[in-house]
Amino acid sequence: MDLQTKLDQLYLNRAHGAFVRSRAKWIEAGEKNSSYFFNLEKSRQKRNCISCLLIDGKECKDFKLLENEVFQFYSKLYSTQFSKTDCNNFFDKISHLIPQIEKTYYDFCEADLKIEELDTALKKMILNKSPGSDGLTVNFYKFFWEEVREILFKALLECISQKELMTTMKQGVITLIPKPGKDKRQLDNLRPITLLNTDYKIFSGSIAARLKQGISNLISETQSGFLKDRLIHNNIRLVLDLIDYRDLIEENSFILFLDFYKAFDSVEHPFILETLNHFGFGENFRSTIGMLYHNINSSVLLGHGSCTRFNIKRGIRQGCGSSPLLFIMAAEMLSISLKNSDISGIDIMGEQIIISQLADDTTLFLKNEDQIPLALQTITDFTKASGLHLNLNKCELFALNDHPQQLLYNIKIKKEVKYLGITITKDKNISDKVNVWDNINKCKLTLNRWLQRDISIFGRILLTKMDSLSRLIYPAYSLPITQKMIKATNNIHFNFIWRNKCHYISKDDMIKSYQDGGGNAIDFDTMNGILKLKWLKTWLNNIHSIWYFIPNMLFNKMGGIHFLLKCDFEMSKLPVKLSDFHQQVLLYWKLIFKHNFTPHNSPIWNNRYITINRKSVYFDEWFSQGVWAVAHFLNDDGCILQYEGFCEKFQIHCTKRKYNQLVKAIPLSVRSMVKQDIFYSNTSPKLRHLWIEGSDFCDPKCNNKFLRCYLLNCSYPNSIKRSYILKDYKKEEIIRIRTKYLSFPIPFKMKEIQFKILNKIYPTNEFIKHRFKIETGKCIFCNTENEDLDHLFYSCNVIQSFWQDFQRWLQSKGIQFATLTTNEIKFGIKVKNIFMDFGINNLLLLCKYFIHKCRFFKTKPTIFHWKNELNLFSKSIQLIEQKSAKMLETFLLDFGLLD
Repeated sequence: MDLQTKLDQLYLNRAHGAFVRSRAKWIEAGEKNSSYFFNLEKSRQKRNCISCLLIDGKECKDFKLLENEVFQFYSKLYSTQFSKTDCNNFFDKISHLIPQIEKTYYDFCEADLKIEELDTALKKMILNKSPGSDGLTVNFYKFFWEEVREILFKALLECISQKELMTTMKQGVITLIPKPGKDKRQLDNLRPITLLNTDYKIFSGSIAARLKQGISNLISETQSGFLKDRLIHNNIRLVLDLIDYRDLIEENSFILFLDFYKAFDSVEHPFILETLNHFGFGENFRSTIGMLYHNINSSVLLGHGSCTRFNIKRGIRQGCGSSPLLFIMAAEMLSISLKNSDISGIDIMGEQIIISQLADDTTLFLKNEDQIPLALQTITDFTKASGLHLNLNKCELFALNDHPQQLLYNIKIKKEVKYLGITITKDKNISDKVNVWDNINKCKLTLNRWLQRDISIFGRILLTKMDSLSRLIYPAYSLPITQKMIKATNNIHFNFIWRNKCHYISKDDMIKSYQDGGGNAIDFDTMNGILKLKWLKTWLNNIHSIWYFIPNMLFNKMGGIHFLLKCDFEMSKLPVKLSDFHQQVLLYWKLIFKHNFTPHNSPIWNNRYITINRKSVYFDEWFSQGVWAVAHFLNDDGCILQYEGFCEKFQIHCTKRKYNQLVKAIPLSVRSMVKQDIFYSNTSPKLRHLWIEGSDFCDPKCNNKFLRCYLLNCSYPNSIKRSYILKDYKKEEIIRIRTKYLSFPIPFKMKEIQFKILNKIYPTNEFIKHRFKIETGKCIFCNTENEDLDHLFYSCNVIQSFWQDFQRWLQSKGIQFATLTTNEIKFGIKVKNIFMDFGINNLLLLCKYFIHKCRFFKTKPTIFHWKNELNLFSKSIQLIEQKSAKMLETFLLDFGLLD
């Protein structure tokens, strides 16, 4: 019996330990932007391993048959079919077109490996990732790095000397990731990711760091994959621009979306090395790259182990740091070949585009259907050399103009194409539904699942950002978002924040920052504005980029984007019809760029008040001669120049009718004001700078955070409605009261109580009575007086007794301060000693949460029971590594506050 009791106690201790650890984990990572928090609601997929496959059309679960099928499939996939003759023939055609690396970059890549490169590579690696076959994680290497770095460095130098990796570095374990929406019983629908040993990843990471130093100068701008400052949205926006402005394309043009079968797994190793050779990389570097792929092997993780190992004779390892960079270098050879072939690309207003790429996702822009066989032949030559084969069944043609046929050269002509996660179609209604509305509905379903959990208001606000808005940001970056979509999204988010109940604080207040009295929630309209302005900023900073050649040509009809942004334009009066996306960009710009109307400096071009036939005007010849302001039409006396004098002064050739027509369009009131400026001040007109609140819009300082604050101030200029609550405090004190408690190492449920107290929305009986006109009872504790906020947390005789016991207890521990007031209990106490201030205010929050719990359970709060809560809480605090948690733990121990 004694043994059983001991065993029971052991289980109880383990359960208690698990409870304390889980509570500590929740305090540390719960309701925060952490994988721990977001994994709570993710459907737990079984380990990404194979337990069932379709073999010869029949479902099979027999392990031996599965192992054989997987082994045969991947052995064949990774078997080489390289032809040196085809490779040489391919490079003979394009070798003179391939750019060469600079001498400094050549020397950098050829230099001997340095141990500091390994330090940097390890530092960039992410913790808690699956290890390779040796089981040694990144966590292990980071912890023991000082002990093992020299050993690993010498081992790698030996590998480089011998041109041979260590046996374990050659080995990989492939885990198979199902492609979304595909039957995972078919091996073709599974993406192989290779788990590699950490020592290999450290080495390949150092190689990748060298490649990154100069690869952007080798890879053409039309490739957006894996390189810094190259955006996937550029590829999408280019395709959408062609569709939006297809009326400007004279030919029956096509967009050809290519699909390479298992592209990353079929590129030939000799082709990669030959690519490096033609780029001009030296022997040492090419030898090191060759070593990464020499005699390597892998096995596939199955339900009950793994299959037999097989050699990897081609393909790059998806999991190796240098692999993606090597792949886009190989893909660049296709780009060079196509750009310098006889293929005619899509011509729009005299400019031509042929190709865009994102890694292996290649899109061709073809003038007409006659270009399709030419493109396929060029790709065939590339296929023979590189090993990348087209999957014609998955290639798709998109006709910019309606086409009677459904098939051309065995490639389907589609009206809808899924491209980089966005459905491309000419039908706006379908595009809106599939790309945005379906995502909005998914957001609602996702958030509703979270409602089953008892999460604080802070956690719910975070979820609207990370588990909902994150789904909408991607399409919003490339597509116009209607006001109806914005309203629907905001309704879903703010209903979720308030648990589909009454909104105690308005949306206008909740979106403001914590220090301004808000909840730091996100307004989707503001977020959409940030994305559109970010696109505009990227365009301004890369004005000559190929990605913006279509908007450049359109906006040049209005003086160019830089000039148009300085004009006092109105969208409906612009002389060029713009797409919904470009219109939305300009509308958000007008919101933040204040046109303080000064007739002297306001351009006459694109001006909403100066119109001919109800449209703003722009004469490029006049603008190029320096004519853009009303003052340019006036002489020194402020009178309108005669036609002949104007033409002579600015060397402009135009008809008198055209001149008179424009002069007549200038309102008399504007002429009069400019005349006075000239007469009295004799100032010359100057174009405004693109500045927002004194910051250059194109400057890095004008970042997303800056734009969000500015957009919020523009759209919601009023202060919060509950600012009267803290009217007796100075601004610095108000900010401290609103923000300091958020950094305390306490659960968010406790912080939620403080948030409700600060905003006077804690659901006391009196609050419910006034808000909902419902008769409520007296105070839950004293049952004699009305229960408002001050009474519940301070003036109730039961609560007064609790606070007196609390203060006497602190005084007995050597913590002295004056009797607590109502405001000090509600908003916190200010103590000169930072350590004491931090500790006491944490305790006050714990007390208020304890009172809240007692009210909920209808029990009277006592100092005895509160101390038990404190002791349990302290055990969780001890397991948290955060600096604030350690500080609170020290405070509790130093003053002997724990039993």
